[in-house]
Amino acid sequence: MSRLSVIIPTYRRPEFLRRCLESLAAQDASSDDFEIVVVDDGSPESTVAALREMAERLPMLRWFRLEKNSGPAAARNLAIAEARGPLLLLMDDDVVATKSLVSTHLRLQDETADPMLGILGLVEWAPDLTVTPFMRWVDRSGLQFAYGTWIREGPIMPAFSAFYACNLSLSRAIIVEAEGFDERFPYPAYEDMELAWRLTQRGFILRHRREALAYHARAIDLPAFRARMARVAESAVLLRAIQPDFPLDEGGPPAWSRAGAGRLVSRLIAQLARVTKNPGVLDRHFRAEIAAAYAEGTERGRSRLSERLAAAPGQGASSPREP
Repeated sequence: MSRLSVIIPTYRRPEFLRRCLESLAAQDASSDDFEIVVVDDGSPESTVAALREMAERLPMLRWFRLEKNSGPAAARNLAIAEARGPLLLLMDDDVVATKSLVSTHLRLQDETADPMLGILGLVEWAPDLTVTPFMRWVDRSGLQFAYGTWIREGPIMPAFSAFYACNLSLSRAIIVEAEGFDERFPYPAYEDMELAWRLTQRGFILRHRREALAYHARAIDLPAFRARMARVAESAVLLRAIQPDFPLDEGGPPAWSRAGAGRLVSRLIAQLARVTKNPGVLDRHFRAEIAAAYAEGTERGRSRLSERLAAAPGQGASSPREP
């Protein structure tokens, strides 16, 4: 039986998914040591075609499909329910594994054999990407990952503060015992940290190990990140309602908005940012745009809150279960 199951939710990104799966096919770990479990979250036929094609080439790949797009929490829950390995490696479909990723996670887990241990690997921009000034700013901001800010090798305290489900291994049993991801979260935003909050209360610990390296293969620009931060804000409203004791960081986009420039000044800064490479101007422009997106997402989250809470109390019918 496989020692580890790689868990991948996917939605409408067949080319990135192919690259992710090809990187897992090239692992230096034995194919007997791991399996790949992909759940298609209601994508169009192109994703299904890609999965059928890759399944013919990869005997360790099993895939499942949600007929209706339900979000990564629901997709991961189904994948975890179907997983056969006692260890899980949580990944995203736009992440590319280095050749030793699986074997490194297995070795690091074996070193302690602690059922409450999670290993957070490192995610860097893929070497073939052109890293733009905005992407470098995102790294410095800590709004996507905190690898370039406060995370250091070793224990992460508290564990839920950097529970990134894109390169993280842990025991399947502890997720099952915690009833999995909360499916009321519709986006890839806070659904992982909310689970980690519940795991931490059960004694979960997390360590960062840089040698477990993977690459983020998808570039991001300001409009795409603006849309992401609006979804993050919407999820933050839901998180406050579900877990009122969760210590949400209030020093991020909302604080930027309160300290930001007026509309006229913001427009002038935006115009200047288009023609200058001045770091100070770009920083003010990026912060103003993100703060505005966060405010929009907060309002949307408040209007949808009762709908989300009523839709699926608790973790939902597709929560992981014992095999």
